[in-house]
Amino acid sequence: MEVRPAYPEPAVRNMLTACAVAAVMMVTLDGTIAIIALPRIQSSLAASQEQIAWVLTSYLLAGAIATPLSGWMADRFGRNRTIALSTIGFTLSSIGCGASGNLEMLVFFRFLQGVSGASLMPLTQMLLLDINPPERQGPAIALFGIGSLFGPMIGPTLGGWLTEYVSWRWIFLINIPVGLFATIGFLAVRKEVRKVDIRPFDIKGFLAVAVSLSAIQLMLDRGQMLDWFTSTEVCIEATVAAFFGYIAVVHMMTARDPFIRPAIFLDRNFLIGSIMMAMVSTVLNAIVPLMTNMMQQLLGYPVMLAGMLSLPRAIGNMIFILAAGRLVALIGTRPLILVGMLIMLVSLWMLTTISLDTSQTTMALIGFLQGCGSGLVFLPLTMVVFSTLPQRFRNEASTIFAMIRNIGAGAGISVILAWMIRDNAAIQSRLVETVTPDNPLVIWRMPQFDPLDPVSATGMVGQIMRQVAMLGYVDAFRLLFVLAVIMTPLCLIMRSAKQSAEPRSAMHAE
Repeated sequence: MEVRPAYPEPAVRNMLTACAVAAVMMVTLDGTIAIIALPRIQSSLAASQEQIAWVLTSYLLAGAIATPLSGWMADRFGRNRTIALSTIGFTLSSIGCGASGNLEMLVFFRFLQGVSGASLMPLTQMLLLDINPPERQGPAIALFGIGSLFGPMIGPTLGGWLTEYVSWRWIFLINIPVGLFATIGFLAVRKEVRKVDIRPFDIKGFLAVAVSLSAIQLMLDRGQMLDWFTSTEVCIEATVAAFFGYIAVVHMMTARDPFIRPAIFLDRNFLIGSIMMAMVSTVLNAIVPLMTNMMQQLLGYPVMLAGMLSLPRAIGNMIFILAAGRLVALIGTRPLILVGMLIMLVSLWMLTTISLDTSQTTMALIGFLQGCGSGLVFLPLTMVVFSTLPQRFRNEASTIFAMIRNIGAGAGISVILAWMIRDNAAIQSRLVETVTPDNPLVIWRMPQFDPLDPVSATGMVGQIMRQVAMLGYVDAFRLLFVLAVIMTPLCLIMRSAKQSAEPRSAMHAE
């Protein structure tokens, strides 16, 4: 049983929205800002390559453990209070990271950062949906989308500037003013949804889910470094993930008050939307690093040019997220998702036709189309997922949704990179077989080629490897295109988001 709140006054709503966007931007920024500073941190703390990787791994691992707990905490202690405690914890752990004198301290505080920040993304998203009337939910989620995208976009640039001109410690200390602003704002609101019947905490279910997700995260994060299933560690992690995942599912289906309630997945919109968001995250989180690496390694673009050619993606994303926030109330969610997916399909198809001679204009256009498509998909998909879900499930469902999205993002990058390595080996073996002195095509196209001349042979090997790498990228883009084609019809199965007409009672203080 629960008491549903009235919508807050515009001033309170605007303050909560600003605090939510600030908190989300702070968390997403920390997911990418540390990457560019790793070499400087490694040198400063005298760490090995294997050790410094734990600065990123500990953050991701903590998020995988703590994310499923967020929904229960919001039900038990209140959503605003949970978000405020999370921002306090994130800010204090950021100070700890900046003050760390050795690698062990840094990894410990990064782990605390991940634990504290895990609840901010899902709970602030639900907060914005609940404090805004239906006609304002689109613009509110659009602001959330911009906040969640601005952090990762500006992270490498800001991190590089701070590392170069100030200190790597300030990539963490910069969170202090943002964290204080968000904390004060959330603490200022003393009223929120009050749950009368609180479910007991299912420790067995939580441990099963946490161990399984931790093993999956470790496997995805370290698999590429350890050559996947040739490594004993990766095999152990995969076994642990499967075993405890099975226990979690069985427990969820048989326990009286499970940690994750199966009834949530009976909602068609939530089930299909979560699957679709995982697949969208797989595509988007794989395609950005692939395009960036390809432009620098194969097309020969300097870092600044590659960054500038990535800017149209961010511009298209922000423009179409804001547009979707206005259009969703006029034409509904499913048409926007479908149009966004079709635009993404066009951009992915263009990537399957590129070569070593592709122009900078084409790469910028592809990035812009990707930004437009993802902007149209993100907001309406987020809204439709929760549109038919009962209010009592929202906190819990938001953490499950975030958890599925994160798994899809991590799996996308890991699986595509592993597949590319094996595909490149197969492509290389096929190309090398045809490069022989008696091949007429080789004699015709490269009459100067002399297999006995070391310089000529080395040049030929370089050309072959460039072609191999380009074909590998094209095959990866083709795989992502097929995945996008498969998931596009899913949006037609979901129900359109309905504007709730349920009366809201007065807000009760906790």
